[in-house]
Amino acid sequence: MVPEKPLDETSSQRTHRQHFKRSAAKWALAAGVSGLIGLSAFYASNWRALEHLPQLARAHTAHERVKWTRLTQVSPWFPKALIATEDRSFYTNWGISFQGIARAALVDLQTGQFTQGGSTITQELVRDLMLSSAKTIPRKVSGILLSLMTTALYSKQQILTMFINEVYLGDNAYGVGQAAQSYFGITAKHLNLPESALLAGLPQLPSVYDPLVNYKLAKLRQLQVLNGMVRDHMITHQQAMRAYRAPLPLK
Repeated sequence: MVPEKPLDETSSQRTHRQHFKRSAAKWALAAGVSGLIGLSAFYASNWRALEHLPQLARAHTAHERVKWTRLTQVSPWFPKALIATEDRSFYTNWGISFQGIARAALVDLQTGQFTQGGSTITQELVRDLMLSSAKTIPRKVSGILLSLMTTALYSKQQILTMFINEVYLGDNAYGVGQAAQSYFGITAKHLNLPESALLAGLPQLPSVYDPLVNYKLAKLRQLQVLNGMVRDHMITHQQAMRAYRAPLPLK
């Protein structure tokens, strides 16, 4: 059997195809230009506010009657525990976690609602000081862009200092300084490993993991933080077990 010859493309079809390609190219160009204009406008309208982020953080702590705590005034165990559980790639990321965003987006699509945060320490800082807590796509996009800008503007030490002062840690305590005093009656400088791991686990769900209210859940969360520190080679398994079994001198 002789194969049939393909039908020749008519002049009308060629014209239609070329028109479609030109239209698609124009729309793509327009979308790209609009995107650049939108990003430029977002940058221009938010850069000045970001330049005052430290002042916003200090104003927040002052409003809560919290004394500002420098990073050098905090036990080194606390930032280690915090990073292990809240933002493992803190010192190397751009203020956002692509893996965290992808994971959160997948869960959101599966559940049909915003159930996952996928937030880094930088994103949490920006959200607390500059954005609402509404779980919407525009708010999430704004949080991502602001976090990228924050990382470009401030050092990791500056970002971490702002976060450990403004983060809510339950029991009406904002910041690690007030939390150390509220839970243990000590300064943040004197926090040991067990106490640091307990406090570092609170930002996720402060009221749920409050050791004064839900001690068993707080201990479970503490163990999760300690295991994260073992995973990231900050402590040994033996250190983690000793810390978990150590008594907590809660007030």
